[in-house]
Amino acid sequence: MNNASLYHPDPPLLGGSEDKFWRALIVALVVEAAIGFAFVKLSETVGNQVNKQPTIVKVQMLAPPKPKPLPPKPIPPKPIPPPPKTVTPPLPKPPPPKPIPRPVPRPKPVQHIVKPVPHIEQPAPPPPPPAVPVVSAAEMETATQLYAGRLRELVQANLTVPEDVQMMQLSGTTVISIRLAPDGSILSVAVVRSSGAPPIDRAAIAAARGQSYPAFAKDMPQRPTSFTLSVHLKD
Repeated sequence: MNNASLYHPDPPLLGGSEDKFWRALIVALVVEAAIGFAFVKLSETVGNQVNKQPTIVKVQMLAPPKPKPLPPKPIPPKPIPPPPKTVTPPLPKPPPPKPIPRPVPRPKPVQHIVKPVPHIEQPAPPPPPPAVPVVSAAEMETATQLYAGRLRELVQANLTVPEDVQMMQLSGTTVISIRLAPDGSILSVAVVRSSGAPPIDRAAIAAARGQSYPAFAKDMPQRPTSFTLSVHLKD
């Protein structure tokens, strides 16, 4: 076998700038180690002569320089928003022209013919009514009681005993209410308290309705008034 075919050249340790860096570092380490070794030998020689004590030599390895950080990427600027659209409002329509007022023709004056009115003498106004005398409450109550007594006498005198009451020999008292107008006319008649016998009640109502009554006295209140009367029937 040919020896030339067995020869393989050593590949380069590193390429480029890194190769140079490592080579320089190795050379520096070798030089530093040689210097340290020479210094140790020299120290041992001197120490053996003086104290004969070993001297410890610290060898410090230099770290490779840190690579510089890459510069930060530039931040792209924010996009500028487009300006807002301005909306122009439409112009207002002009107001319609005011109508020109037309002159209003004045009405022609109308002549009024005034006929002569014959003078008629007006009759003299009637004399005022006489003043109503002021009646006290006591006088009014007395006059009303006297009128109610007169009504009771008239109803009692007009009372007729029915045949069925005579046959049954009944008797009793019926209380009735009679309402009159100021002129004495009858407005209503009703039983307030019954005698217990319907024939007697009917006789009292018939006696009250079949009678005419005088007008109210001047001292009485001039308004419709109700009077309560007791009508007694004997057999």
